[in-house]
Amino acid sequence: MNREAAINTINAIYDKYEKNPYMLSKTNNYIINQLPTILDNINNTHIERQQRIDELTQNQDQFIESFLNNNQYFYIPSTENFFFYDGIHYQQFNEDDILYHILSTISREKELSSWKQSTKNAIMKRIRENSLIKSIPESETIQFVIDSLCPLLFKTRTEAKYFLTILGDNIFRKNNNIIHYIDAKSKHFIRNFNNFCQMWIGQSFYQTFKHKYHDHDYNDCRVITISDFVKVETVWNSIITQTGLDMICVACHYSERYGSSDNYALQYSNDADLINDVFYLKQNTTADIVKAFVSEYLNVEQRTTLNIDTLSRNTQVTWRDMQYLWKNFLETRRLPSIMFFQTLKTQLIASLSQYYNESTDSFVGICSKHLPEIQKFLAYWEETIIVDENEMDFEIEEIIILFRKWCTTNKETVTNLNDKQILDVISYFYPELEIERDKYVSHIRSTIWDKQLDIQVALDNMKNSIREKSQQNSDRVQSPSLRSNISIYDAYRFYCKYYSNLNTVNKLIVSKAYFEKYVFDNLSQYIVDSKFLSYEWYQL
Repeated sequence: MNREAAINTINAIYDKYEKNPYMLSKTNNYIINQLPTILDNINNTHIERQQRIDELTQNQDQFIESFLNNNQYFYIPSTENFFFYDGIHYQQFNEDDILYHILSTISREKELSSWKQSTKNAIMKRIRENSLIKSIPESETIQFVIDSLCPLLFKTRTEAKYFLTILGDNIFRKNNNIIHYIDAKSKHFIRNFNNFCQMWIGQSFYQTFKHKYHDHDYNDCRVITISDFVKVETVWNSIITQTGLDMICVACHYSERYGSSDNYALQYSNDADLINDVFYLKQNTTADIVKAFVSEYLNVEQRTTLNIDTLSRNTQVTWRDMQYLWKNFLETRRLPSIMFFQTLKTQLIASLSQYYNESTDSFVGICSKHLPEIQKFLAYWEETIIVDENEMDFEIEEIIILFRKWCTTNKETVTNLNDKQILDVISYFYPELEIERDKYVSHIRSTIWDKQLDIQVALDNMKNSIREKSQQNSDRVQSPSLRSNISIYDAYRFYCKYYSNLNTVNKLIVSKAYFEKYVFDNLSQYIVDSKFLSYEWYQL
């Protein structure tokens, strides 16, 4: 401010009216009597207005803080999605609903009514700066997420937390040089959850997950173990739809809290089993792993000299059988395919060079306690199972029962292979066969049990039984309308009862679904309402 300029202005006014007593009197009165009062009023008004602005600003700040603390809204710029957290679950939220919530809440604050728009804009700015992946979930949310994963997909809570920390690391693009091996059966779960993540937060977490070995450096490899339930779509789909956003937020929180998945496993998990499983490849070379395989799965004849041409064929393992044993070794240790077969073969030949017969591609003088049972099953299969496109399917349970019957008939020791072992053998040695839902093997038939013939025999007997009853009632005149159809369900009950009453040891019964499919495929012209066999069928 320039006081001199103000004084000069006043002097100029006095000079201007120097010869005008009236204006000099007015000027003098205005400056001396009125101007101080006017300036005091202006100053007081300014002070009051500033105090009001400060008060409103303080009220606005308090309102904004209270609103944001009581209503946890978040935003993801890349997808322009808003989210709301109620302290238990995260959910996507519509921007219009947030605006309505803000404005309706401001309307209840009369003091802020004149600042409604600026308050709304300030809150929306703060929300847009509040990233979902930087949120800190409550303990209840964290426990909910872990409970949804353990023990359904992961055996222990530390395994579940390790998996979540990996997801967070990948979302934040940490340690992209690390390879996380996870079983191929989890592919659909990982892929669909990754799509879910990309849809809502615009980030992928798939980059470090691998399902197959591609000559990666073991130092960069980590192993994730996951249960077989991950194959069931209803299981993983419900986890994604019900806990997807919660999982993403907990995963990001863990990554921030622990620094990285490696740090969590080594410094925070306090779980030796987890550490050994995760860092198995980092802690072992290919030679170490092959040595462990030989020690656990092979019995080697200790001889200083060995004539591989004169040894019994019973003490040899073909390369094909060796690959199966290796596959079993990996599955037992819950490891992925961690080396190429040629690398494995080179390592085995190097350590068992005196036992390898190149002409037969076999390791002679070596046997395995795991092979006799498998070879027995393969002998049963080759002798009794025939590929037949006209056959429907056999359940794994039925195959096991027939295998045991075959063992008994051939005076072999009954082998107790479980469903998974049978599936593994069939999948490996007969990869061309179609296996559905890990339960059915399609298009095969058995020389021990002709399922379709059994059904047809039972149906023929049922037809004869109905005819006999009709002949017994031949003295009574029957109206054509009294002719009744036979329910397929009753036909199945007759089939079950028919074979249950036969004096046959361990007579097998087909499933209701198989029976119905046979009827629909072979008696389609007599099917009524998808539930009955027409009376015309038994009158033939």
